[in-house]
Amino acid sequence: MAEPIIESIEDFGLSKKKKSSKLFSKVGIVGCGIDGQYIARVCSSYGIEVVFVEQNQEKIMTSLANIEANMDSRIRTWGATESEKRAVMSRITGTTEMDDLKGCDLVIEAIRTNYKSTSLDERRKVFEDLEKIVDKSCIIATNSSIVIVSDLSENLEYKDRCISIHFMINSNESRIVEITKGLYTSDEVYEKVIQFVKMINRVVIPVEESVGLISVRMFTIILNEACEMALEGVGSIDDIEKLMMTGYGMRQGPFSIADKMGLDRVVRWMNNLFNDFGSPRYKPNALIKKLIRQQHYGIGSGKGFFEYNEAGDRI
Repeated sequence: MAEPIIESIEDFGLSKKKKSSKLFSKVGIVGCGIDGQYIARVCSSYGIEVVFVEQNQEKIMTSLANIEANMDSRIRTWGATESEKRAVMSRITGTTEMDDLKGCDLVIEAIRTNYKSTSLDERRKVFEDLEKIVDKSCIIATNSSIVIVSDLSENLEYKDRCISIHFMINSNESRIVEITKGLYTSDEVYEKVIQFVKMINRVVIPVEESVGLISVRMFTIILNEACEMALEGVGSIDDIEKLMMTGYGMRQGPFSIADKMGLDRVVRWMNNLFNDFGSPRYKPNALIKKLIRQQHYGIGSGKGFFEYNEAGDRI
């Protein structure tokens, strides 16, 4: 007799009680852009206290407003309740002070850099600053997919507690988290992080250290080829998008995903991959570079491959 399939009730938008774990009762996030907001909401939804650090009060308020708007959307479309929203928001605190991360069991670096900046140097400084603040038992992680965690931790005294935890956020249904051990990551830390990911109802994908991991390396090649076909006139952007969604079962096509992630971010991914591997398949396509020059970065700027209104809905 086949084993019954057990699905999480959250997949159907219904509420359930969530219990926090003593092992991960407080999580810190450095940087609360798109990624940080997603991580904060998910952790808080499972009873975990969240403290995020941003550069100024305006960015803190923007992040909180975006998380609240996401919860409102889940109330409308996923069956969440107002009381769940209040509970989630009550567990999330924004601050401009790194010292407020004291007492965290896990801190995830999720800063967002533009396509011209040096991501490694900025992220490495975050790791070094964190080591001066958090307890020795606190796990320090990066959410970056293009920076190797071993490079970020090489100057730290306690390298064994550093790890890569990459949340895939391209759709609300995505529950994938790529976990990568660095050269110095201990087995104990790795197992604890796997426990954390399962605790927040996500699926663990183990990945060996590699720039781009699995997700970004695959996506950038697909997007580059889609752009090349659009430039060659093989098919229109709309038709390529439709084919990938209908023919291959993708919830979103490559152009919509790129607009959601931000084309400046995607170009930064591509440049890092090209510099690391030297393969032309990772080099940003001319169509993407043209949009970047026009400051069409995607949903955030109102224009990318498609146009969007203030609510972020495609026009």
